[in-house]
Amino acid sequence: MSDEFDEIVGDIDDELDLTLYTDSDELAEEVTAQILLAIESGLLAQGEFHLVLTGGTLGLQISQSLVGAFNSAPELYQGLHIWFSDERFVDLESAERNAAPWHGTLRNSNIVVHEALAPDSPATIEDAVIDYESALEGVEIDLNILGLGPDGHVASLFPGIADIDDQRNIFAITDSPKPPAMRISFTMKFLNESREVWIVAAGEGKAEAVGKIIEGDLSIPASYVSAQVRTRLIVDQAAFFTE
Repeated sequence: MSDEFDEIVGDIDDELDLTLYTDSDELAEEVTAQILLAIESGLLAQGEFHLVLTGGTLGLQISQSLVGAFNSAPELYQGLHIWFSDERFVDLESAERNAAPWHGTLRNSNIVVHEALAPDSPATIEDAVIDYESALEGVEIDLNILGLGPDGHVASLFPGIADIDDQRNIFAITDSPKPPAMRISFTMKFLNESREVWIVAAGEGKAEAVGKIIEGDLSIPASYVSAQVRTRLIVDQAAFFTE
């Protein structure tokens, strides 16, 4: 790695662990492998593991890779629970849902996928919030994978809209600046209750937001992410912010 990279990494707060990969494909492959190792270690140590996944191009790529890995070892992963930090409030089989890569593809019956209710459940968005919050009651998240928007949003916590101090766990958003307008999402409080949070970002379009996280710029929600044990920022070279 370059001296410039080492110099910037040295300036980052000790609470943020920065990892750099060459491109998005390498990032997705390595993160998937590391998630699997974390799951295996967690299941061995405590008998269950709660993993939170995300949407977006990179998040969906990671989900698809995980489905393949889980299907290739149908005898493993007893005690694994899959959740989503936010979900679009669209019909259950819509390709827009963050859970879409798991629909009809996961053949490992040991794994429990927890999905938010949809309009065609049928349910209102308020029903979806209550149901998901009830399902998560008492659950301790072991690993939360978050994507990063170009504007610095994580989950459905958008700049200028999200209440960073919201003390609930789950909330409804009906006016998302990025369609679809209706979503349910973890709050920042609940994101930060995770044992580990890994923010993943790839591509030049994410460089400004990545730079703000590194600089501790609190104008974006992503800069408030701080897990209980470890917070990671995992990026490719195109997303790595340099002056």
